[in-house]
Amino acid sequence: MKKFKFTLQALYNYKLTVEKLQKAELAKAQQALQLLLNEEQRIIQAYADTERSLDEALQKGENIVAALTEHDAYFRFLRDSLVEVRKKIVRAEEVVRKCQEKLIITMRELKAYDKLRDEQYQTWKAEAQAEEAKNIDDLVSFKVISEEA
Repeated sequence: MKKFKFTLQALYNYKLTVEKLQKAELAKAQQALQLLLNEEQRIIQAYADTERSLDEALQKGENIVAALTEHDAYFRFLRDSLVEVRKKIVRAEEVVRKCQEKLIITMRELKAYDKLRDEQYQTWKAEAQAEEAKNIDDLVSFKVISEEA
């Protein structure tokens, strides 16, 4: 009896490789996004720490003008940094979304190939059983004819 062979096996193997690469690409994009989110949190924390530092300097009342100018420049720097990081986050989220969409398409194709493979296997199995039943019938017929002769 011949072995089952999926006719689209080469394409199926290719799609499995593509899926693996797309998963790696998605993981890399998610990692980059996470780094940017961590950076955003670090800037927000630095902003809060600087606000507390300014409040403490104002409460002490020592050299208020110098404290205000020093903190004002740093606040501007932090706000500008936060704006830039948030722009990068938006771009990184878009990259992650596109990677997810490509991966979903590939996974759907693989699912379709799995269904096709199952259908081909069921057809092959039915043909193999029919062939086996025919061989058994031929053997039984041969025995009956041999015994009569």
